[in-house]
Amino acid sequence: MNAFLWKIARPIALALVFSWAVVLMGCGGSQAARKSPPQASDAEREAKERAEAERKAKEEAERAARAEAERKAKEEAEHAARAKAEAEEMARKARAFDESVHFDYDRYVIRDDQKPVLTRLVEKLRANPPYRVTIEGHADERGTPDYNLALGQKRAEAVKRLLVTKGKIDPGRVRTISYGETRPAAPDHTQVSWSKNRRAAFVIAESASRVETSGR
Repeated sequence: MNAFLWKIARPIALALVFSWAVVLMGCGGSQAARKSPPQASDAEREAKERAEAERKAKEEAERAARAEAERKAKEEAEHAARAKAEAEEMARKARAFDESVHFDYDRYVIRDDQKPVLTRLVEKLRANPPYRVTIEGHADERGTPDYNLALGQKRAEAVKRLLVTKGKIDPGRVRTISYGETRPAAPDHTQVSWSKNRRAAFVIAESASRVETSGR
């Protein structure tokens, strides 16, 4: 009886074992299929890290180089601006001539005590051939505006005449203009102020061009 049952059960048991083995193999295959791909080797990872570090170092070096170039350019520009300002100030001081020639009331004849001023002006013009001078004629407030404008022009022309004839200055370097009573040196209505306002003032500029005479 037992032998008979074993004959019947044995094939069934073998089939179950085989089926179970197949199931186990299938599960194992699925798990293997689900496994992630192999990671990069340590050498590859180190190579990538080195490349990234080199890239960052290069970018940092380029930024530093640009910053240094900008700093130098700014420094050079500031230095050039300072040098230009200093040169302009030196030129301005060299051209400066703050003296004036003063006149008697209603006169345009140059007094002897004013001629040393013109001597110093001639010396400056001779020492600096590129310099040109504008002579500004002025009058005090007494008299009509038109009369004072004409008087200021006569005073400027008298100074120019002396610069050209006695000082031997090229007339093309000398310009005249009159402001009449409109630009007083002293605003008070006194004899002292009026004596300061009756004058010929000077503006010196540097130019290679000749100066045209103006009768304004």
